[in-house]
Amino acid sequence: MGSRLEKSREIQEKIEDEKRKEHQKKIVKVILKGIVFLFFASFLFCLYVSKIGTVKLIVKEEMIRDSRIPSSFHGYKIIQFSDLHYQDDQLLQDVIKEINVRKPDLILFTGDLIGEEKLSSKERDTLIKELKKLDSTALKYAVLGEDDKDDSISILNDCGFTILDNSYDLLYHDDNHPILLMGANTNKEELGDLFSYYDIPNHNDTIFSILMLHKPDYIDSMLEKRKVDLALAGHSHLGEVRIPHLLTLGHKKGAKKYQDAYYEIDDTKFYISSGIGTDIYHYRVFARPSIQFFRFSSKAS
Repeated sequence: MGSRLEKSREIQEKIEDEKRKEHQKKIVKVILKGIVFLFFASFLFCLYVSKIGTVKLIVKEEMIRDSRIPSSFHGYKIIQFSDLHYQDDQLLQDVIKEINVRKPDLILFTGDLIGEEKLSSKERDTLIKELKKLDSTALKYAVLGEDDKDDSISILNDCGFTILDNSYDLLYHDDNHPILLMGANTNKEELGDLFSYYDIPNHNDTIFSILMLHKPDYIDSMLEKRKVDLALAGHSHLGEVRIPHLLTLGHKKGAKKYQDAYYEIDDTKFYISSGIGTDIYHYRVFARPSIQFFRFSSKAS
C-alpha cells in the first residue's frame, strides 16, 4: 500500500510541477508581450512628440461675432501666427502655404521670429524669401517677443510687417469706419502710446478693438487700463508638453497664469497661440504647432 501511495504522490507532484511550469511559461509570455508592447508604444510616442507633434501644422478656425464690428468688415479674415523660432524650412513653407490659401485681409505675428542663436546668412536669406511669399494684398503687423532683437526687427521690416511697439493703427476696409489695432511690447514695463487713441479728441469710444501682445500674463494689467474686444498672444506654446486641464510642463515666465488656448475675461475674447517652433523641450505633446484663422461677423449672433 505504501508503495502505491508513494507512486500516486509522485505522479501528482509531477502533474502539479508541470502545471506550475506551464503557468510560469504563460507569465513569462505575458511579461515579454508587455515589454514588447511598451517598447513599441514608447518608440511610437517618441516618434510622435519629436516628429509629428512638432511639424504637423494645424489651423484653428474661429468666428468673431460682435455687433460693433463695422458692416464693411463682415467676412474679414485674419491670420495670427506666433513663435516661429525659425528652425525648419519645411514647417515654414507649410505655414506660408496655409496662410496664403486662406487669402487673409490681415496677418498678425505675435512675436519670437527666430531663436536665441544668430542666423547664418543662408538661413536669413531663406527666412526672408519665404516670408515675402505671404499674400501681398494683406496688411501685416507684428509685435516683438523677448527673442526679437535687431535681426528680427530688420527681417520683419524687410518682409513688409509694421511693428507696433506700444502703438496703434486704424484699419479701414471698403469704407470710413475703422477698427482699432493695438500692439503691446511686453519687453517693456511702460505701455507708452499703446492706448493713446483714446486720448484723441472726439475719438470713437465704442470702436471695435484688437490687442496684440506676446506674453499672455500681461493681459491683466492692460485690461485694467482699457477694455478691448479681442486679444491675441503667443509665447506660451501652450506649454509644449501638456495634458489639458491636468498638467503643463513648459511654465514660461510671462505665461504661468494663462496656459490654455482661450479665455474670456469679462467681455474680452483672449486667444493664445500654440506657436510654430519649439523653445524649451524641442518636442510637443497635445500642443501641436498651429496658426489661428479668424473670420469677422458684424452680427452679434
